[in-house]
Formats: sequence, structure tokens, C-alpha cells
Amino acid sequence: MRENFKKIDPLYPDVLGAITRGARINMDKLQCALGTFPRRTFINQPLEVILLLQNMVDQNMQIKIGIQLPSQDKKGDPVVIDLPKKTLSLGLRPGEVGVLRIPIVPLPPTQPGAQFPVRVAVRYRTPAEGRAVRPATGGAPPTVLSVSSVKLQELREVQYAAHTWNQSAEIITTYFDIAPKRVPLVDQDLRPRYESLWTHEGREEELELVQAKVEAAQRVAAGLTRANVYKPLLKAVDERFGERGMPLHPGEVKAIAKMMTYTLDEGFNLEQGFSLEASRWFQTLCQVLAHDENMEDAEKGELVTQYLFDAALYDSILLGFGVVDPKVDEDLGDSAERINYANRIMAWMAGQGDPDLSFVYLPLVMGGVIINLIVTNRDDNPWIVIDELTEAVRGRARLVTGEAAAIFTMMKKLLEEAIDALRRARVLKP
Repeated sequence: MRENFKKIDPLYPDVLGAITRGARINMDKLQCALGTFPRRTFINQPLEVILLLQNMVDQNMQIKIGIQLPSQDKKGDPVVIDLPKKTLSLGLRPGEVGVLRIPIVPLPPTQPGAQFPVRVAVRYRTPAEGRAVRPATGGAPPTVLSVSSVKLQELREVQYAAHTWNQSAEIITTYFDIAPKRVPLVDQDLRPRYESLWTHEGREEELELVQAKVEAAQRVAAGLTRANVYKPLLKAVDERFGERGMPLHPGEVKAIAKMMTYTLDEGFNLEQGFSLEASRWFQTLCQVLAHDENMEDAEKGELVTQYLFDAALYDSILLGFGVVDPKVDEDLGDSAERINYANRIMAWMAGQGDPDLSFVYLPLVMGGVIINLIVTNRDDNPWIVIDELTEAVRGRARLVTGEAAAIFTMMKKLLEEAIDALRRARVLKP
């Protein structure tokens, strides 16, 4: 094992996800989450609309926010809510994460009730396209924050919504209840307040803490083997693709899980042009250990599926291209095109865009076919995945046209070669 790792440069931490436990609205270059606190209030008692904002690029960002409150309840009775400003503007620095608190007060003649909606429209503008500094699907938790642990815990107690209004990602809805009690009306400071939670200034300190965990990450990485990550990945792959509207055949699940297992186990050491320290999953592992050193002793399957899955999937796409490229006659693009394609898949996994069968096969399932004999164990006869994929491809190929048809032509050729390889290796069918 190499002892002298070069300085790593991981992506920015997912501060928003660490607070909301994953709830988020993706708007390409901006992520946000919305909630109210407290969730239940009284007439004349203020509550806060909480809006978390996470800049995903290395550009300054101007944000405009509009708040729409109900004018009547479900019965048609009038609703009066004090809100000094219905539109707000603020700026985020590159990669900045912050929270905007907007106080509101329900006033008479509003009646008690449940599920009063608050709709918040969020629009942003950047001076340039910018470079992504966070993965769309989330990322590692933060190690350094600009707020106290007490304030952080308060933010975590908010019930964050991931509900869009009329399918518009720019309009988010949250709700609050009004209990049947009235408190005396007192003067309140209803000015909105913005507080920064994480900025690029804290990154240097965070990088030092992350760099200090490289050796510990090496030890953990050495323990991520096919014996302890393949089966957990089978379940995770099946669930994650299914959640995104792309249910997979059993052979497809196994092939992708094999490709991801190869990526975590030995692929970055065996394949030309790849290095472990440059992989997204290894750098994410360093961040996870910097956040919580107890994760070094965590169960390997849980570590991979809960903390490293997205990073490992991204790396598996790039490594998969490296595995597939020598085996096919098609031009699979240069490095920049492959990275762009991987980012498209990860954006889809984050909820942006429609399912595309190409995302499943090129290069994930194809790579799984090629390394099928490498990633195997006693409970996994390599013939099974080939037989299951042959059946899946037969059904899928009947429904595709255009570029996807070319992908299945390549896939059939790879399956034929895989069958020949199994026969030459004298692998018996179960």
C-alpha cells in the first residue's frame, strides 16, 4: 500500500443535506430546502419560514425570493398573516451555504386550522456558467461550520419540505398549523435575517482535517472487498434506480453492483490511467472520517451504501468507460465528454431529467459484463448474470431505436465474448 498520497482536493461538503437529512430541491446550480419553525403556532404568535440555500458552483449568485401566503382557509374564511416584505434579494458567494429566516405572524380574524400553505419562489442568477463544486446527489458531511452546534441542532429540528408547486422546481411549498389559542399581540422584529453556515474561507481548515485522514481512509479502503460490499450494493442499486423511475432486471442490478464493487475493491489500482487518491469515493471517504472518526470502524456495507454510494457510482461510470473502451469498436468520447456524461447521470439520480436506458448500460452494465469473472465469489456463479442479462437485453432491445440500438448491438457482442470466456475458463453452469 502506498504511504505517500498527494494532497487531495475533494468536492465541497453537503451542508444542506447534513441538516435536512437529505431533503432538498435541485435547481441545477442551487439547492434549497424549506420549512417552518415551529410547525404549530397560535394567533398573534410569530413563526419563521426557514429557507436553506446551497450554492453548487464556484460563482457569485444573486437570488430573488418571493413569498406567497394564504388569503383564506379551507372553509373559505379570511386568513391574515403579517409579512413585512413579500419579495427579498440576497447574494451568495461561491459555494456558500446559508439560512434565511423570514418571520410571519397569523392575526385575527384568522381561525385555527391545519396545513396553512407557504409558497416560496426562488430564482437565481450567476455571472458565468461556473464549475460545479458539489455533486448534485449530495456528498460528504461538513467538518467545519460557521455556526454553533446549538444553532445547527435547531435547524435540524425543522421539518423540511421537498414539495414543488405545480411541478415547478422554482416554487416550494411548506405548511404550518394554528392551534386554538390566542396570545397577546406584542411588538415583534419581523425583519428577515440571513446567516451564513459555510463559506470558502473555512475550506482550508476543513482540507487540513480531511488530509489528516488519508492514512485512516487507506486502512478502510483496504477492507472494502467484494466479500463485504457486493451484496449490500445489490440492494442499494436496485432501490436507487427504482426510485428514479428505472426499475432494473436482476442481471442489470448484478452487473452494476459488480462494476461498483470493482471500483471500490481493486479497479483503481488495476486499470491504466486511474489512481485511488484521485477517485471521488476515496476523497469522500476522507471527508466522512474527518466528520466522524468512528466511521473507521463502521460496518463496510453500511459505509458504502449510506456514505459512498453516489461517489462510487460516479467513479464507476468513468472506470467503466476505461474497461469498455478497449473491447468495442465505437468511439466512446474523450475524457471531458465522459465526465460530462457521468455528471448527466448523477444529475438524473438527483432528480433532474427523465430516465434514459443508456444510463444503465453505457458503461455500467457493459463494464459489469467485462469484469464478471473478476468480481465473483462462492455464492455468485458468473453464468447467472450472463444468462439474466441475455434475457434482459432480448426484451430491452425490442423497444429501443437510434443511439440506444447501437448500445445494445455492442452489448450483444460483449455478452457473446463473455460466454466464450466462461467456456474457456471451464466455469460450470449452476
